[in-house]
Amino acid sequence: MAGATSERSEGLVLGRLFGVPVVLARSWFVIAVVITLLFQSSVAYAAPGLGVVASYAVSFAYAVLLGVSVLVHELAHALVARSVGLPATRVVLTLWGGHTQFEQDMPSPWRSFAVAVVGPLANGLLAVLAYLPLQSQALPPLASLLLTATVLTNAFVAVFNVLPGLPLDGGRLLEAVVWRATGDRDRGTVAAGWTGRVLAVAVPVVALGWPLLHGGRPDLITVVWAGAVGAVLWTGAGAALAGPAVRRRLPRARARDLAHPAVAVPAAASLADALAASAAAPGARVVLTAPDGRPEGLLDPAAAAQVPPERRTAVPATAAARALLPGTALPEHLVGPDLIRAMSGQSSEEWVLVDPAGRVVGLLLARDVTAAVLGPRAARR
Repeated sequence: MAGATSERSEGLVLGRLFGVPVVLARSWFVIAVVITLLFQSSVAYAAPGLGVVASYAVSFAYAVLLGVSVLVHELAHALVARSVGLPATRVVLTLWGGHTQFEQDMPSPWRSFAVAVVGPLANGLLAVLAYLPLQSQALPPLASLLLTATVLTNAFVAVFNVLPGLPLDGGRLLEAVVWRATGDRDRGTVAAGWTGRVLAVAVPVVALGWPLLHGGRPDLITVVWAGAVGAVLWTGAGAALAGPAVRRRLPRARARDLAHPAVAVPAAASLADALAASAAAPGARVVLTAPDGRPEGLLDPAAAAQVPPERRTAVPATAAARALLPGTALPEHLVGPDLIRAMSGQSSEEWVLVDPAGRVVGLLLARDVTAAVLGPRAARR
């Protein structure tokens, strides 16, 4: 069979910390390069005898140090979530920082508040720990520069993250507070989402307006950076505002209702037999099964059509099939959060539904689930 069907992975899997997979997204290397280029002049000034190559190496080390700070922030979320019964599925480090994914949504406002608040607290603690050695008079200039930058960066991240707008941690805090006060999570999400959009506009406006108010000129890099941050905040707030609609649709996402017809054929069968089974069940996809009944491949109609009719009895069905990824057979009864949780374990477009006896009953497409939960427009993206 041809290669298994799969979407592109999120990035480089670094390993596991406290049982949580840590993924380095490809976009992280973009921000690492930007930080290295911008920080190199400061390194060269602090240590003029270091040399060009070494100064860039130190600058890159600072970018890595910031990545570690983000990792500590996200692990704080993950560990507290696990302590309140919400295990994290992965931590991903990205261009704009990082995010932690969980097995399920936050079930209560106090859990949501606890998980959100520890991220900024972790950055605040890192800022304090980096500040303490700066009290020493014997620090070399380069060490002093790195520690000072670490203090300022972590302090900024801690303060910025508690601003009360989604998708920031402060938005989660505001959402939890309104949720607790009103008993309605959707009200909290809407309040924090719209506050997030206000922040998205405010960030570039302040970047432009602050220097002008003080008789200066806005720095181009600062303005571009603020505009990019504002765009990310606007997008994240918009996604958060869609959350209430998603939560209403989610219980209606039933695997069996969304499935396409499918017929099981032994993988040892000929291509002619597989096509005959397909013809006997118009519109059904052919799932190839192992001797124990386990789904292991999907017949590719385009590949099958390339085989001359007179050869199909001699050609195995597996020659015109795609392998299924491990773990893509799902119980047909899955609904809503249970369905999403089961599908999050593997990155695939095609999932085979089986009944309690292990028999194939349908083929579920990820895009159909996406349309059911997020709406048809999301599935077309």
